[in-house]
Order: sequence, then structure tokens, then C-alpha cells
Amino acid sequence: MDFSAIHLHLALNHSPLFAQIFALCLILFGLIRRRREFVTAALVVTIIAAVCGFLADQTGGRAADLVTKANPPIAGVDTSLIREHGQAAEWVLITSGICAVIAIIALFLGRRGARPRWIEIVLAVLILHALTVSARTALLGGRIHHQEVRPVSSGTP
Repeated sequence: MDFSAIHLHLALNHSPLFAQIFALCLILFGLIRRRREFVTAALVVTIIAAVCGFLADQTGGRAADLVTKANPPIAGVDTSLIREHGQAAEWVLITSGICAVIAIIALFLGRRGARPRWIEIVLAVLILHALTVSARTALLGGRIHHQEVRPVSSGTP
């Protein structure tokens, strides 16, 4: 069986989360210290995070197919959790895509003169929201194979 799609997905799936953390740190530092170069770097990293999210999503479908059709099943993998992770990943695409579009607009406005500070503040809030969406998706993805992060059921309704 070809596990390269699974390995590729596992290699890529952390990049949107860490890129968003880095973008948030950069933009907050830039806003607080009024350092335009840090805000500009955050805008670029925000776009990179969206591209990474797209790539992780593109590899996720094939990885899910391989995992669910594995014969014998992969030890420790709960395939019933894949669907919820995939649905959450769609929200990562949406939120990081919105952030990337606003970052592109902000970069364009910055080239034409003074970039409005309000757009940078709005983007910082949106990056924080996208980060929470990515973190939830990462948690759901981790639960597929890592039993230690799965919810504990008491066995009572």
C-alpha cells in the first residue's frame, strides 16, 4: 500500500497552525511597537498559512481514503473521526482564505501609500479566529490516531 499521501498530509498538516501562530505574533508585535516591517511580514506569513492550509486539505482526502481502506486496518486509528476532522478542515480553508485575501488587500494598500491601521487590527483579530479554527481542526485530526487526546467516555448516558 502506498502511504506517501498519508505521510505528505502528516508532514503538511501542522504548517497552517504554526504559520498562523507566527503571523499573529508578528502582527501583534508590529502593531504594539508600531513597526510596519513586522506587520508586513505578518501579512506575507498569513498568505503562506492559507497556502499551507490548502495543501494540507488537498492531501487530506487521499490520506483519508488510504486510512479508511487500509487492509489490515492501521493500529490505533479510529476512522470514524475522519469525517469530523475533514469538515473542520473546510473551515480552516475558509477562515485562512479570508485572512489571506485581506492580507493581500493590505499589502496592496501599503504599496500605494499609508496602509490603514484599522485593517491591520481587523486582520489581527481574524488571524486569532483562524488560529482557533486551525487548533480545533488539529485536535480533531490528532484524535484520529492519538488515543490520549480522545474524549474519555464514562460509559453512562
